[in-house]
This record gives sequence, C-alpha cells and structure tokens, in this order.
Amino acid sequence: MSMDPNSERASSFWVDGGQVHKWKIPGWIPYVPSFGVEDTIVDCLLRQQDSLEAMWEHLRDAHDEFSFPDRVLCYCNPSVPSFGGRPNKESKLSDFFQIPELLGWTFQENGEKCLDKDKAGLNEVTQRWLYFEVLAQVFGHLPDYQWQDFVQADRSSQEYINTSKLTYYLERWLDSERRCKPNEQKGRLIRIQQVLDKARFYVSQYCAVPSREGKARWEINDVLALSFMILGETLTRALNIIQRKLAFRIEGWSGHDVRGQGWGYSKLILQKLDKDAWCAKAIHMLQALLRQNSIGLVYLYTLRDSSSKGPDHSLCTATECKEMDVRKFHRRSFPPRYHYCRSTDSDFCSDTEYSRHQIQLPPKCDTDEDNYRSIDGQKLAEIINRGNVPLLQYHRGTRSLQLIEMDQSFDKSYAIFSHVFTDGFGRSHLDKKNGTSLCVLDMLTKMLEKVTVLRSGSKSAVPELFWIDTLAIPVEDQFAVERRQAIKQMHHIYTHARYTIVLDLSLMRTTMGSGYSNPAMKITMSRWMTRLWTLQEAVLSRNLYFCFSDRLYSMTQLEETFLEEDSKLQSCIPSLARTYFAGILGEVRQTIHEEFRKNEGWTPQSEFLARVWKAAQWRSTAHPHHETLSLGTMLNLDTDFFVKEPDTREGTDEHHKECDNRMIELLTRFAAMSPCPIPPGMIFLPGPRLSRKGYGWAPRSWLSSREIEPPDPLSLPAQGDVRLILNKGLEVQFPGFLLHDLGFDRKELCKRQEIYFPTDSTLLEWYRIQPAQDTSQFPEDQRLSSDDLAIIVPRMPVVDLKETALFVAIKKIVGGIHDVEILNRVWISREDKPETVQHWSNKHREGHHEAMSAAERLPLTTKWCVDGPSHLDLETDVDDPKIKPVVRSRTTELRTKVKGFLPTLNRTKTSA
Repeated sequence: MSMDPNSERASSFWVDGGQVHKWKIPGWIPYVPSFGVEDTIVDCLLRQQDSLEAMWEHLRDAHDEFSFPDRVLCYCNPSVPSFGGRPNKESKLSDFFQIPELLGWTFQENGEKCLDKDKAGLNEVTQRWLYFEVLAQVFGHLPDYQWQDFVQADRSSQEYINTSKLTYYLERWLDSERRCKPNEQKGRLIRIQQVLDKARFYVSQYCAVPSREGKARWEINDVLALSFMILGETLTRALNIIQRKLAFRIEGWSGHDVRGQGWGYSKLILQKLDKDAWCAKAIHMLQALLRQNSIGLVYLYTLRDSSSKGPDHSLCTATECKEMDVRKFHRRSFPPRYHYCRSTDSDFCSDTEYSRHQIQLPPKCDTDEDNYRSIDGQKLAEIINRGNVPLLQYHRGTRSLQLIEMDQSFDKSYAIFSHVFTDGFGRSHLDKKNGTSLCVLDMLTKMLEKVTVLRSGSKSAVPELFWIDTLAIPVEDQFAVERRQAIKQMHHIYTHARYTIVLDLSLMRTTMGSGYSNPAMKITMSRWMTRLWTLQEAVLSRNLYFCFSDRLYSMTQLEETFLEEDSKLQSCIPSLARTYFAGILGEVRQTIHEEFRKNEGWTPQSEFLARVWKAAQWRSTAHPHHETLSLGTMLNLDTDFFVKEPDTREGTDEHHKECDNRMIELLTRFAAMSPCPIPPGMIFLPGPRLSRKGYGWAPRSWLSSREIEPPDPLSLPAQGDVRLILNKGLEVQFPGFLLHDLGFDRKELCKRQEIYFPTDSTLLEWYRIQPAQDTSQFPEDQRLSSDDLAIIVPRMPVVDLKETALFVAIKKIVGGIHDVEILNRVWISREDKPETVQHWSNKHREGHHEAMSAAERLPLTTKWCVDGPSHLDLETDVDDPKIKPVVRSRTTELRTKVKGFLPTLNRTKTSA
C-alpha cells in the first residue's frame, strides 16, 4: 500500500527523495501497517497490554525487581518508507549515516546543530532515526524481524514503545551470527558497531544532560531520550557479549569496554533522584562509577525505597556530603545508635525504632550502667605495649565482656567487624571510654553464631573471639602512644582474621534480594563503600560477610552467581552492579593476601596503586590527615610518620600544608621502592596539585571526588620505568606533540578558548586542544612566550571524541628527556569533519595562522620529567624535621633505606 500524503492516517513526518514532508495533524496519529486501515484498528484493539510498563520488559525478564512507571509514546510512523526511500526492513548502512543530510541538518565547528523545527517534529524525527532505524540496522537481516513487535497499544488505541520481544531478537541475532559465513559475520558486526557508535555520539551529545540542572541540546521529550539510552546500552552490551562468544577480535573495530559504553544520562532520571532527596555527591559519584550508563541509574532508582525517610541531604553538593546531623539539635552530643534491645525476636531494630532513638535522648540501654559494658583501658594498653593483640569475647549467658591476649604468632581464630563509626556500633557517648551497650554485644554475638553455622554447619560451644576497632583501640588521652601502636597493628590484624562481617545500616535495614545484581548494587550504594578506612579493611580481609536485614551473605557466595547472571544478552546491570567488587580491589585481593603472608614483605606494583586510586577517589574520611595513614596501613608501610596527630587545627592553611607534607612523604616512600610503583598516568588526573617543587605533577589528595576522563590514563600500560627525581619531577614516557610557532603572538593564547594544529605538511590531520573542566582558559603566563610548548597525551592515536592531555612548557631537553612544567590540563580531539579540515587548511595556506601551530608528532617512548608550575613553590624551611627527609634525600639513598620503611615484624603463617 502506498502512502498518501493527504490521508488522515499518514505519519506526520517522513522523507522522500531528500525532501522533508510534514503534515500538522492535531494529536498523535496511530501507525499504519501496510495491510490496511481496517486491519490496523482491529489489531490495535486485540493487542492489549496488561501492564503499561512493558517498555522495560526486556530488563524485567532478567531482573524481577526492575520497575519504572514512565512510558514512551510512539511519536512516529515506522510503517512509512525509511529515510532513504526504501522500506524499513531493507535499510542500508548508508541510510543511517545520511539521515542528517537528508533532513537538511548542518553542524557548525562547535558541534551545535542548526535545526528550524518545532519540538513535536523533533520527537518524531529522533525516534524514527535513533530508535526504529537503529533496530532495523541491528535486526534487519533476521527473516522474522518486524518493527511491529516494538509497538503496543493500550485500550484507547494509544501506542507506546514496547521491548518485550527484544530478548527474543537478541538471541536470534546471536544464533544467526553463529550460523553465517565468517566474512558475512565480520562485515555485519563491524557495520553494527559503526551504527551504535554514531548513534551513541548523537544521543550522548544532544539528548543527554550532565546534571539535573542541565539542558539537552535537542529539546525532545525526556522519557523519549531515556528510551534511546536504554535501547543503545542494551544493544551495545549485547554486541560486546556476541563478540566475546564468537571470539571476534579485530583491533580498532571491536572489543570496546562494556562499562565504558554508556549513552549518557537523561534529565528525567536525575530529576527523579533529586526529588527523592538523594545526596548530590552520591549522584555525582554514581554517574562516574557507572560510566554514563542510564540503565544503572534507573535500576538504582527502582531499588530505593522512597517511602523510607533517610538523612537530610538538602545541603549536599556534587563534591561534599553535608548530611544533616540530628545530633546538632540536642543538648547532649551522641552518635546515632543501633539498638538491638527493643526487638528481641529479630536481629535488627525496625526503621521506626531506629529513627526514634536517633532523634530522642539515648534509650535506657545507653544511660543505665547495668546495660553497658566497658573495657579496662589500662589492661588494653598493657597488651598493646607487649606487642600483642587484644581480642574480645562476650558470654551472652553471664553478659560478661572479656579481653583475650593474642601474641604475634596470631595463633588464635577470630573474626572482625567492619563498620562506619557514625552508624553507632562503637563506644558509648557517656564518656571517652572503650565500651558499648549490651544490646549491641548481643547482636554482634548472634552474628558470629550465624557465620559459624554457615561455615561449619553447627554452633560452637565457646563464644567466638572478635575484634572491633572502637573497643580494641584505646581512646583515652593517656593512652595516645598505645593508640598509635594499635593502629599500626591493623594491617596484620585484618590479614590474619578468619573473616570480617560488614555492618552498614543501609544494608541492615533492607532485604538482600535475589540474584546477583540486587544485593551487589545495594552494596555499591552503601555508606560503607564511601569511607576510606573501610577500604583497607575490605582489601585486607580474607573473607567478607555482608549483613542484610534477612540474612548474612558472603562475598564468595555472591560472586559465584555473577557469571550466570552476566551471561544474559539483554542486561548490562550485573556488570554495573559489580562496581562494588572493583571498589574493594576484588580482582587482586587474593594475590595481595598471598604476598602479605610472605615474611619478606611485599612491594606494590603500578597497576595495584592505580586500582587503589580508583577505589579511594570517591571515599572520604572525617579527618583529612588520616588519608595517608589509612593508605600506609593498607600497604603495610611503617606508619610512625603518619600516625602522629598534627599540631594544626583542621580547616586551616597550616593543616592543609601538613596534609601536603604527609602526601609528599607517602609518594617519596613509593619512589624509594624498586621498581617505582607510582602509576605514570597520575600526571593526567584532575584536581588540585601539590605545590612542592618536584611534586607538582601529583594530586594533593587521592580522595578527589572527580571523574577520571577518557582514556582513563591509570588503565593504560606503562611505557618504560617511572622515576621520581627529587626537586625536578616525575620521569615518565608518553607520546605527544611538539608545537612550533607560526608567527602569531603567543601572549594572545590566554584570550582564546582553543588551539588547533596540523601534524604534517599535507594538512590532512588536524587536532584541537581546549582547557579541561577544571580550567576556564589558557593561563596568562610568561612561559607562553619564553618557553617551547608541547602537549603530552596518554596514548596515540586519539580515539575518543575528546581525551585528556597536558599542555606543558619545555624548560630544557637533556639526554633526550624533556623537563617540562604543566600549564594546563586540556582536552585534545582529532578533527574528523572534512569541511572544518578544509577551512583550517585554507587559512593555513593563506597565512592566517591565528591560534595555529605546526605540530611535530613525538613517539610513544618520548621521556618527560613533569613538574607543576614553578611559581607555586612553597617556601619551606629545610630544617623542619617533618620535611627534611623529603628535601635533602636522594632517590638512591631512599632506595637503600626501603627496608626501613617496611615493618620487620616477624610473624608465623597461619592457616586459613
């Protein structure tokens, strides 16, 4: 049946021969299949939908708990000829890429679109192109594919997008690739990769927003934009799985990172999270951890119980959580408490009881001495002074809490409780003593009994020994020396424990759920995953048990279910939920424990420190000077330098300098190891940098709360050795560009927003650089006119739309090593638009160089000694004992002392 433009049931938008036709028809017009209007009406009436949430049905097939109420209207008419004039079933690759041209869209140099159409028309155009045309490109080769399977009508004949058959088509796609000829398979998989890459570009750049306040470049319906992202992420995921199953690997054409293939975020889901009072920092963190995967955020939203009142996050920002602390509204200051005593039939208090205890005076178990048990501080200190470890044992029958001494052989079997202090599982508010209420001790003991049953099948006749920091580390002022010594013991205490139980209120107030994704994503969202001290506790623990409201579950059991759930083509949620696993270095934990148990010690590798950085970047600590202490404890360094309490007040400039000195000391100790484990990609990381000469390449803190931009320099393989040359910088090897002047005044660069340059005389390859997010413009710096300029890039060639790089000034070149100082972090991109390349080339030939340079490509093995701006050097007193080892030491001397930095505590290996 041919389409009559005068028909009332014609689509309100279609393209014929490059001409855009539009009919302004009030309301939405149902689609018209080729078999006639009468059949269409009957079909609409028969195909009724029990639930109008079927748009997300392919995700509910994999995850029963997935539920999202918003539906997507079918704005366009998929039955009309495609944009190239052929039926939708016969779409060609060229059709998809020619659609912007057929529509008359043009793109300027800055990437903005020129489109003179109303919003309703744009909804139709984009859905026809980025939804139905994408489906046709992926599934069009299947004999039984029909677009009608992705549209469904309600009882009023209103039609919506439906994905209930998407899983079926994905499985048919995999089956067809297994059966076809190799050459046909390669051609189709490469074509589909190209389609998805291009569609992802348009969706992420023009339909997505960076934040809830942001505005998409295309003013389309928010639910429609989200549908593009969910379909695109699903198809991208399926393509990666199919490539892996078929062992399809062609460098540059396949093997894209599944977690890095997000299609951006829609304003809809970000606004819903904000409406439900999510913490702004948590949203920002999740956006980075989920790598722009909207499916992950939607799944998180479905798991959250919006009816449960949590902390007030109205004052939080993207970089800081300012959770409203109820303690500030009462006469007496006490931490939020966890009370078992009000609920004798279960392990946990109800939400109502917990909330009541939070906002009222402490319950009887906290104020009555008969319901409180404390530790003798003097005995605790004596055990620690002897170099031994204090363990605890609680007898529920007699309600007595005992200290048990364990020597350095670690010959006793014990467990550990890992928790966030503000959850209130530790000492009482009554006085500065190591103690807690009986209800907490009862709860801890029941948990130990449950784990014993899980591990051995029966209860133990003797109460399990345990260790928890708030009871086993002295808090009284007269035991400050013993407190530092106890903190130094934590590395060995955690590595020798049989298992660790994780206590987190957000987990303990929710059921575990079924499968892998549900509990894994809840762990990812927990407060326990946001604290720095719990990172080293998780990494050093041999076995982890997570406590939910209905059960205790081991990480080993949880990870055993991952592969089965992750094998489903239609869902990327399991791989996204596994974010928690990477956040506690799950893939290398076993190797770490094997190395830690060796008496000769262990030197971390560059890859390991890169993983630690990624795991720590979104965490926080109550005291900034604890950052280096926690990292040093995890890495088994001698922490005497870090464990001392600073004399400065937190928040002052003096305290910031003290924290900088501690970070410099930590980096110096890394540099003393052989080989140096400092990841070379650290020079590209965002955030403020250290001001000390020779350390200006390094971030001031590992707790940056900043997203690592592509191409993730910490994940790239190192080229050659890394060396920290004191008072000079970090020596690394990376490719880059040496920029040569073309006669313009370089002082004018600070007024420009970009610099562009060709790489050879053919003028066929051009790059542009722009200031990165943490800098608004190029610096007004005398080095722009006095020094040679260069760009250091993490890799070559530049692949992504834009990649992070360093704009540097060359001070000198000695022995093939470029001594440079950082001017800016920048974005670098390779220009791929022929019209822009032609425009720049013409200007170059005519001598209008403006912000142009002639660039010389530098190889992968180019050596750089990188430092920060020289004008930021701190005036430090070299006689200050805190910084004397840093200023006066030399790398060779440090390496001879590396054994002194590592504890020589002899210990006997213990069995698991």
